Amino acid sequence: MGGGKYETQMCVIIIEDIFGKIVAKVMETILKESCQLATLVYKLKGQMSSSLIKKSLSTLINFGFITFSLDTNHRVTYVADSDQIQCIISAPRACLIAKTLYGPSAESICIELISQGRLTVSETIRRIQAVDETAVLSDIRHSFEELVGAHFLIRVPSVESEAYGCPQFNNGSDPFEMPNAIMSKHENGRDASTSDGNSRKRKANSSPDDADAGQYWRMNWVRFNGYLRDELIIDYLIGGGSTATMTQLNVKKEAEDMEPQGDRTQYITQNVAHLMFKINETRGKPLSLDSITASITDLQRLVREYSLDLSKPDIELACQILVDESDGIVRKLGESNGGLYTVDIRHAIRQICRHHCESLIREQFEGRAIRVMRLLEGRHYLDEEQVEKLSMMSGKEAREMLYALVEEGYVFNKPVGRSNDFQPARTFYLYYVDLPRTIRGLVEYNCKLVRNLIIRQRHERTENKTLLDKDANVQPIIENIRQSELDDESKAAQIAEVEEMYLPGPDRAQLNRYRKAQATLLAAQDQSIRVLLIFKLFLESGET
Repeated sequence: MGGGKYETQMCVIIIEDIFGKIVAKVMETILKESCQLATLVYKLKGQMSSSLIKKSLSTLINFGFITFSLDTNHRVTYVADSDQIQCIISAPRACLIAKTLYGPSAESICIELISQGRLTVSETIRRIQAVDETAVLSDIRHSFEELVGAHFLIRVPSVESEAYGCPQFNNGSDPFEMPNAIMSKHENGRDASTSDGNSRKRKANSSPDDADAGQYWRMNWVRFNGYLRDELIIDYLIGGGSTATMTQLNVKKEAEDMEPQGDRTQYITQNVAHLMFKINETRGKPLSLDSITASITDLQRLVREYSLDLSKPDIELACQILVDESDGIVRKLGESNGGLYTVDIRHAIRQICRHHCESLIREQFEGRAIRVMRLLEGRHYLDEEQVEKLSMMSGKEAREMLYALVEEGYVFNKPVGRSNDFQPARTFYLYYVDLPRTIRGLVEYNCKLVRNLIIRQRHERTENKTLLDKDANVQPIIENIRQSELDDESKAAQIAEVEEMYLPGPDRAQLNRYRKAQATLLAAQDQSIRVLLIFKLFLESGET
């Protein structure tokens, strides 16, 4: 369901940016209120035809942005899934994760599934081979199996029956079971390499004689969000502002290439933190808030499995550092199996949210504001005089700081009357911190930020459309020159001549400015959506 005002606006802007205004209008209507088709047609009467509404619904359902079910009166009701819509912003990072973990073929698989919504294994392979003629079927299938094995891809339930015009799905089968056979017989056998040109250039649509026809797969965004959550927690554990991420320092694919650089202690702490989350990678639900338990024995087993340069004393040292410096996120439970440790996911999410709140306060105000915030969080309800004394500030400074924090939604006040009539002269106010309430406000603020970033990107694209068209025309010419048999010096001269002809110096400078601006906007958007994820997880955890 849709959230607040800005969350709804953000979702509509995302859909409009991908599918256009017609589909976005249908999505906006359902985000505001779940409804049946007849109600939807009535609400959009005069704005678009019923056939366009049905096509829009079909598109949104295909991508999982809208779900449907029968209500108590056996009517099909359409419900918008705002969380699924927001996941599409994380598509570039999801592709990066897949590429880092399982290679370029995995990235290509994710790109196809994100762009099409859902595909069979056979359709995915055909689409990849149509783009990259050097792609090998066995490599793509192996990457697909790895993504499914890690639960990054999930099978769409098949339709079992139909009741009152609403499909009923079979939810009993294993959603991570790969099909035994794929492709049609002539493509899956020896004839694949000797098939004629028409066969190689066939469309990427499903073939009726595919062995896996009707077995569709889609991105498992919950698993990707779980991975991003673990990435954020590890960043916080190993230093908060560290640029090292779970993707960049992935144990599985990069351990053998990663050498200790700088501080050896930092190196082993990073790796042990990653291993703790590896233990729980595919157990239970991806976004489960249950604590992770890891023993020294478990960590030693993973060290051997991934061939890491870590000894038992290294692991014990790293665990002790994490216990001492993680603000209570990592705790030692006992001595069984060489030492038993737990990672408190709920507490980690709360600490990260507090860290973001304090960063915002520091930017908006000053260090004294954080002192007041922490004082109220530790002592709970305090009046102005108590805040003044405990924070060692003057009365005027304390009042101004409290009023500013209340106005921005970081601190709240509760009136307490000395009598039942709550007369101002006989009423005083207690100040307190309500982190969930603050985070709810920051969720809306973040949604507004993401919406504005997308609008700004669109504006930049429109303003530079002429330049982008010129660049699109130049790139094929430059590529042909690079693939020619000329020597390097001649190629460079011809490329410079073509660029000067189609894109003079001022145009190239403007194009470079546009690209830098887009990169900045995309980076801000990616960071905002990650912060939004951790805020929402905190609210869902029910922390108080």
